Amino acid sequence: MRLKGIFNRDGGTFKTTDMDAFHRLATDIFTDAGHEFHCDIVAGKEVKAAIEKTADGSGFDGMIVGGGDGTVSLAAGFLHGKDKLLGVVPAGTMNLFARSLGISLDIEEALQELANGKPARVDMPTINDRPFIHQFSVGMHATMIKNREKLDYDSRLGKISASTRAWFDTLRQVPDIRVKYQTDRGDGEGSFALLGISNNRIHHNAVPFSDRPQGGKLGVYLVKASDFDNVVGFAMDYLTGHLEDSENVTLFEVDRITLDFSATDMDQSLDGDLIEPIIHAVIEQHPRALHVIVPDGSNLV
Repeated sequence: MRLKGIFNRDGGTFKTTDMDAFHRLATDIFTDAGHEFHCDIVAGKEVKAAIEKTADGSGFDGMIVGGGDGTVSLAAGFLHGKDKLLGVVPAGTMNLFARSLGISLDIEEALQELANGKPARVDMPTINDRPFIHQFSVGMHATMIKNREKLDYDSRLGKISASTRAWFDTLRQVPDIRVKYQTDRGDGEGSFALLGISNNRIHHNAVPFSDRPQGGKLGVYLVKASDFDNVVGFAMDYLTGHLEDSENVTLFEVDRITLDFSATDMDQSLDGDLIEPIIHAVIEQHPRALHVIVPDGSNLV
């Protein structure tokens, strides 16, 4: 295959990686596996333009993206509706999408898996026609991200530590989000401290990612704002990896959900990045809409 690599040198792991040496290693691995491989190493502010140019170009069969979940989400969005393959080198902090695809979290092993991997198709939701790969979040989780951005950290472990501190900062003033929702299984409304819509249900994983990327459903997570003990319980369940069996969360699965919020003063995030508040949101699951590269031994097809 003809593959183009886009590596974000400002991604977590890449910050401490000899990127010239990694460029040579990636070229050798993909070339030895029979691929035609070219690679650009770019700064974070240049990633979007580089990804868009590659996605729109005609000279490549697939894109190998190295960076965090934000970089991967950006690439997946530009590849939405195209036949090009997406390969993920997990160079971020959480690397949730790489985990969903079963890609090794060791960046050198990931190169080998991608070079010798196979194509598969996985689910990709949209919110108001904008693609995402992991989660749309309103309330506590988005507020945590906002609080974390106020803190200084230089490494993966530093970001994890900052996230923990940011969660406790969030608990000092719990959000109260009023929303009406409509789904294919019924309607509802209420005041929530957190509303999360995930790309498939997050099962029993210590890290909040879905290990069923072809499940064909949206996971809906609701935490009521009226019960502080419930809110604290959710935060602890999230931090300790017990989200799936948490008694503090209302969870159900749908194909589509429509959300109407009553106010604009709320925090929202998409795939881990803060976004401008969306007042009316239509979120739909698109089964097997994204073409990806997975390890050769994967059960994904």
